[in-house]
Amino acid sequence: MKYAIPFAMAAAAVIGLAGCASTPKLAVVEPVGPAPTKGASGSGDGSLVIYSARIPAERDLNQDEWLSENDFGTTTLRYEPAHSPYTVYTKSGEYVEKVSNAFDETDATPSVVALPAGAYRVEAQALNCDGTRLLVTLPVVIESGQTTVVHLEGGWRPQGYVNNDVAKLPCGRIIGWRAPEGEFASTAQPPVN
Repeated sequence: MKYAIPFAMAAAAVIGLAGCASTPKLAVVEPVGPAPTKGASGSGDGSLVIYSARIPAERDLNQDEWLSENDFGTTTLRYEPAHSPYTVYTKSGEYVEKVSNAFDETDATPSVVALPAGAYRVEAQALNCDGTRLLVTLPVVIESGQTTVVHLEGGWRPQGYVNNDVAKLPCGRIIGWRAPEGEFASTAQPPVN
């Protein structure tokens, strides 16, 4: 009996940790690229902007309890303005960089990241169609002088598109302009002739 309480506390901690670490992971196969343009592409680096899922706000349990008792269960989890961080890799899995995606928790503008032209893989948090959080891995294509924008928090509705023009999550949410998957970027140097 003397071990019952510590055992119960340890079991509760393990269950709690398992719940925190169980964010579903999803690979998105449609590559996202810059908006379609009719002009020639630019020169130099391109850029990447990702509207990842917002960072959850710190919870005040007293306020949450008061809200839930006074709004008949319609209170949802609150979020800070800042977008969650993400990581950029090459297709072969080589680490490129970790992007904080916000100056601080009050910064609602996602970071603009300069990258050499090529194709990359990004791992970021997204909101699924039902509002649940997902950790997605998706290909992104960077073109010289252009910006690739990815909308993982939802709510983006492009005008005048054909279904094949856009990349989507498996649930159907549009996340950006679809791009052909080109040669993927690598941190390895090209061979010298």
